[in-house]
Amino acid sequence: MTVEVAPAPGAERDAALATELDRLIEAAAKNPGREPELFQTLLDATMYAHTPIDDTSKRVRLVMFKSPDDGSYVVPVFTDKAKAEFAARGNVRLVEATGREMLQATRGATVMINPNDVRCTLYPEEIGELLASGTIAPIQKDYFEEGQTQCFRLPKMPTALAKAMKKSLPDIHGVEVAYVAGLKWQGADRPDSLLIALGGRADLEDREARATAIALHRVIQQLNQPVDIVHFDSRHAKPGWITHLGLKPVYRRRLNQPTPGGKYQWLL
Repeated sequence: MTVEVAPAPGAERDAALATELDRLIEAAAKNPGREPELFQTLLDATMYAHTPIDDTSKRVRLVMFKSPDDGSYVVPVFTDKAKAEFAARGNVRLVEATGREMLQATRGATVMINPNDVRCTLYPEEIGELLASGTIAPIQKDYFEEGQTQCFRLPKMPTALAKAMKKSLPDIHGVEVAYVAGLKWQGADRPDSLLIALGGRADLEDREARATAIALHRVIQQLNQPVDIVHFDSRHAKPGWITHLGLKPVYRRRLNQPTPGGKYQWLL
């Protein structure tokens, strides 16, 4: 899940009463430990989306727009009617459903909650996990500093991890190649970890890393060892440490293997 703060129209922000879900989204942006509570509330909360004003279809077709983050199409969903009406500006109609119903109806799509406010983005893999288990595996984003870590070649690749990567990565949009190494942190306070290096599209870095973490989290839990994920642009030369260690890919997309696309369901 990605939570970001975007500028909101003052009048719309002041006019809408903050719902419990709004407060939880803001709390989760500051403290990821609040995410389980947010997810539980999200599934039962009443949500609002947009449908074309002149749509005569028997199905409810939801409006999409291009994400300001990466240009991909997302379904805007709102936590209260006032926010949805302000964003609609009379150009679309409103449809309401519970969070669970909304996410089930839009499976395969990316959902952006409150795009004009403190927005919360849920990718298809995260939505699937949320609907199946009621929560999403915790993912912490961090930055590597030069000299903070040292990569090393593993004496033995964890078999379960290799199998899980070969099974799940073909379904993750954009991942072309993946390597696994060991990662040694400077200082005795952090144990050695496994490092997964994903090669894919630079503009899909966040999506690909999070989708991989979701797909592998059950196997990772069984390893009883920290796992870090880094991403590089597969259109350019791979990172020097991969060549230096002589690593072979754990996964490489076949030339005739299509990149998966989303399958959308618009019936509510």
